[in-house]
Amino acid sequence: MTTSTPEPASPGRPPSAAPPADATAPAAPATSAAPATPAAPATPAAPATSTDLAGDKPAGQDPRRLDAWAGRYLDLAVILIYFALAITVLGRLWHDPGSVNPAANSSDPPFFEWALRHAVRIFTHGENPFATPRLNAPLGVNLMANTGLLGLTVPLIPITVLFGPSVALVLMITLGIAGTAAAWYLVLSRHLVRSRVAAAIGGAVAGFAPGMINHTNAHPNLVAQFLLPFIVWRALTMRTVRHGIVLGLLVTWQAFLNEELLFLAALAAGLFVAGYAVSRPGQVRAAVRPFLRGAGAAVAVAAVLLAYPLWYQFFGPQHYSGLPDFVLGYGADLASYPAFAKLSLVGQSAADGQLAPQPEENTFLGWPLLLALLVIVVWLWRRVSVRALTLVALVFFVLSLGATATYRGRTVVSHAPWSWVNRLPLFDSVVPTRLGLVLIPVVAVLLGYAFDELFRRRYGWVGALALAATLIPVIPRQLPVSPRPAVPAFFTSGDWRAHLSGDRSVLSADTTWNGNIEAMSWDNATDQGYRAVGGYFLGPDSSGRGGYGPQARPTSGLLANVGYNGGVPAIGDQQRAQARQDVKFWDAGLVVLGPDAPHATDLHATLDQLFGPGQRVDDVWLWDVSALG
Repeated sequence: MTTSTPEPASPGRPPSAAPPADATAPAAPATSAAPATPAAPATPAAPATSTDLAGDKPAGQDPRRLDAWAGRYLDLAVILIYFALAITVLGRLWHDPGSVNPAANSSDPPFFEWALRHAVRIFTHGENPFATPRLNAPLGVNLMANTGLLGLTVPLIPITVLFGPSVALVLMITLGIAGTAAAWYLVLSRHLVRSRVAAAIGGAVAGFAPGMINHTNAHPNLVAQFLLPFIVWRALTMRTVRHGIVLGLLVTWQAFLNEELLFLAALAAGLFVAGYAVSRPGQVRAAVRPFLRGAGAAVAVAAVLLAYPLWYQFFGPQHYSGLPDFVLGYGADLASYPAFAKLSLVGQSAADGQLAPQPEENTFLGWPLLLALLVIVVWLWRRVSVRALTLVALVFFVLSLGATATYRGRTVVSHAPWSWVNRLPLFDSVVPTRLGLVLIPVVAVLLGYAFDELFRRRYGWVGALALAATLIPVIPRQLPVSPRPAVPAFFTSGDWRAHLSGDRSVLSADTTWNGNIEAMSWDNATDQGYRAVGGYFLGPDSSGRGGYGPQARPTSGLLANVGYNGGVPAIGDQQRAQARQDVKFWDAGLVVLGPDAPHATDLHATLDQLFGPGQRVDDVWLWDVSALG
């Protein structure tokens, strides 16, 4: 879920000499530069519109300068369209937030709603922003080693307080996809293409591609990519200390959104620079010194702001090393790239559920778009930026296949390239299939280039229509939802306070995977009023590697076996003595059996043998174990 946050590296700004018409030589962005002195008074000068990524904006007067207000209104209209589309996609979540979950993911909403509650408690209860004692009692959870999303949960505190964490979560996801689309539109329209329509299409693809819509299944940390376009652009054009300071601040904010994406963006930027250097080595060499000047400032700013949070993440309580082995090998199936995602327009009939489970359909681009991209790359191959972007796409495509490359589930390469690096530091914290997400902005930029080129040609509208047709199959569907399990009235009414003494913790009798997630929902309903045993998070396993959920104790393992398989195990003095030891370890005051627990009758009988007869209160059964601890 997390990784470290190295600074993105890039060559910075090359020499200011204008490139030839077919080149892609980098130059400074033109948004703040004054236009050049005109050769003749009657002829307006061309602004410096060539850029590091494109470098081939056509010479001539920038249409934004013809009517600045019209341009601003157009920008606003495009961004509002993005937000309207995002609200439409998430319409069912917006209709009844708090009562439904994304149908494909009921695990993550409780965690992110819990993170939103925790952000409030930072200011109302003085809790540590980077850790919490309210989960995984008595050890707590290292939130910097998880996806605590402080970069969004803290700004959304007013929404959480006024409307609750469920509304704030849906808003986070909405802001994520719409904001990402808007960010790429702004970078494209200001620096990479001349046509705002081409930029709008590219932005829409960046924010609403199948891989992004896939993560609207309650992964706000993965859809909140609105800083990455500016981080990559600032890194690739950095040449002053001021640029470095801005980059350092952006990197710091992104580190509190998602470090995994920041790491992938840094790798992609480095690959882009390497690809660019093959064709323009002199320009890259000339850019090194100004880049280093800005990079020094960026590193200084980020180091000061992130030193303690990163120390806490990698060395603080409940830190861990790398993700579980089963995650490190989880790559994209080769057949997923030409397939259609379940949440695409034609996905319901065309998607193959064997290729990837939701919500990890990161690489489903569809074969029409793949064919179109092949044509675009061949057509625009003369551009250095296209060649460099193609290198980025190919490398991340290969790495996204994971340690073992498969085609429709059958192994085709047993030791794929990802197996060469997946044990390295930082790489061991990346889910390999998510490397495919890097292809989405690459596709968006290539489409922006293509539409921009077509719009400049006399009969280009024919090609533009054909290219647009390849995007129709991947138009997003509305996100399906499913009912959310109700929180017992024992917690929502506040009655729990009368039965829990001091700061004792609460153990949910259902210690299965889903039971740990429900335990978080119960705690959320009390405004995290008590410490919960267990929960859903990443923490160290017995070997120090990352594992999901708490380390099992003998009693929780016994209860989980009943929850999964049913049956009442034989309980003797040894099991009761172990239960007393575990209760003491957890500092537990109550064991609660909810109304919807699996094999509830068998769990009830097991708990009676362990702790004595239970007590019915509201809609739950209680066992007061405070005397045992």
